[in-house]
Amino acid sequence: MRRIIPLLISGALMVFIGLYMILRPSGFLTVVISAFGVYEVIDGVKTLIAVYKLREAFGSFVRSISFGKSLVSMIAGLAVIIIAIIAPNLIPTVIVYIIAAAFLFSGLVSIVDLLALSKNDIPTGTLGLEAVLSFVFALILFLFPNFLTGIVMTVFAAILFASGIVMIYGSIVAMLHARKIRKLMGNSSVNSFQDVD
Repeated sequence: MRRIIPLLISGALMVFIGLYMILRPSGFLTVVISAFGVYEVIDGVKTLIAVYKLREAFGSFVRSISFGKSLVSMIAGLAVIIIAIIAPNLIPTVIVYIIAAAFLFSGLVSIVDLLALSKNDIPTGTLGLEAVLSFVFALILFLFPNFLTGIVMTVFAAILFASGIVMIYGSIVAMLHARKIRKLMGNSSVNSFQDVD
């Protein structure tokens, strides 16, 4: 029974988060992105403290890199928190544009690789298809960023909600099954005790 209760609570939490994501996607995204920003700020502060405490052990190059990393973490974290609070609708769009840029870069690299391989008479396999698909995905993401983030968020929320329902159902079935077994065990011990008399 003690093992089933955490599953039941986890399932209920998943259902709640899934429903919250479906009903208030912008609010959910703001909370998640703000938490990420807070984490980045804390990570930057921890790095600064570690650099200060271990300044004798680090060389100037490592200190400079660590100091720069901590500043970038804190600035990025603060920027994310500010954007999430001031313009929460901007966050998913920015993320989609970053992904679109990655697809575009991947497509360009695939084209360069394709040209280099073709020039040396090396088989290219599916490299051309990969380049085309990268460009298509980049184009779709650049043209329709909000549409796709809405679909992705809704699909993820639905999967989370359904998983939570399945966990709750499985937990309830397991509890009922455990109760039935305990009841049968209790009856069989009473019957065996009566048979001895």
